[in-house]
Amino acid sequence: MRVSDEELVIKIRNQPDPMQSSEMALLISRYSPVIRIKAVKLCTSDIEPEDLCQEGYLALFDALRTFDVNKGVFSAFAGICITNRMKNAVAKAHGKLKKDDDFDLGQVPDEGSSADDYIITKEDNEVVEQLLSFLSQKEYSVMKLFLDGYSYKQIAEKLNITPKSADNALSRARKKLKQLL
Repeated sequence: MRVSDEELVIKIRNQPDPMQSSEMALLISRYSPVIRIKAVKLCTSDIEPEDLCQEGYLALFDALRTFDVNKGVFSAFAGICITNRMKNAVAKAHGKLKKDDDFDLGQVPDEGSSADDYIITKEDNEVVEQLLSFLSQKEYSVMKLFLDGYSYKQIAEKLNITPKSADNALSRARKKLKQLL
């Protein structure tokens, strides 16, 4: 039986050396693809994907430390933490640090990514698209927006559904994707 992220958070917090625990390794392995994809999407000539990955892992550790297990879903909380920290790193690299809510990726110049970056992005996107093809249209739309860093409320507004409906669709999508992985 698969252990939920929330159960992992509790187990990790109860470890004498959390960073060396098998639960921490499992949590990191679950979030590494998301961190890598977001890093490749957000990198520019001023900040490398590896630097953004580091920011993503630091955000994951902060999320682990600050997440309230009695409220919400860890993956949503961690996703927002990771995205915001990476956006802040990009903004700092460009000298345009603003509030996260005001951050517009259109302000960051898309200057020459290398061919390797393009290939990695293309391969990651193909794998993600392949996995997402097993979802219903609603689940697919919700998951894509979630992976792009949108909150439940923002997803609901974009798709003209309730936040609860977005949450339910995301839960169904996660369940299907977990079965595939």
